[in-house]
Amino acid sequence: MPTLQVFPPNKDNEALVAEIHGLRQTPIPVIGFDGPDGHLGPEAAGAVLVLHMTMVDEQRTQRFWRQVALTCKAASETPGFIRMVAFFDGVANWALGFWRTAEDAAAYATSRAHRDAIADMKAHRFEYSHYAGIFTAIRPGRRETWCDRCGTEVLMPAEHCPNCGNELADVFAIQAASRAGPAAPTTSDRKPSA
Repeated sequence: MPTLQVFPPNKDNEALVAEIHGLRQTPIPVIGFDGPDGHLGPEAAGAVLVLHMTMVDEQRTQRFWRQVALTCKAASETPGFIRMVAFFDGVANWALGFWRTAEDAAAYATSRAHRDAIADMKAHRFEYSHYAGIFTAIRPGRRETWCDRCGTEVLMPAEHCPNCGNELADVFAIQAASRAGPAAPTTSDRKPSA
């Protein structure tokens, strides 16, 4: 099985990126976490939650971070939740949450943890600005991989190349297994979403 890795752009490619008009690079880490369906890839997402906020006061923002921890923990245990990735673009804070269905996302929005967080936000104004929207998939895509041994295109999730039998690396199954330990489901135990 191939070893998945991260490779930053080399100096030539960095120079090309630097030519992009309006380019911003923010030295704050990306945060990501998975839910009960974290073994699934983006092809399983029927809805995406888009969150945006800005900050102006450090003390009030700490209250925001506390609510983030509480609501994200609750989301990570909610049926239909796949994963969330949060990141900064300059001073704009973004989060993208992937859900199996818009109904799953809407059900979480009515949960006690989420309603408490919204009430706290409105009472203490710990964000300068806030946006939340749920977007449904119009044309879900396929997730392909190319076998590193024979080059065959394979639709994911899959454990082996159908052409040569080579073991494939599915980033989402690997991450789920590292969280769950030895009892994590294998790709063959899971059914792809409709």
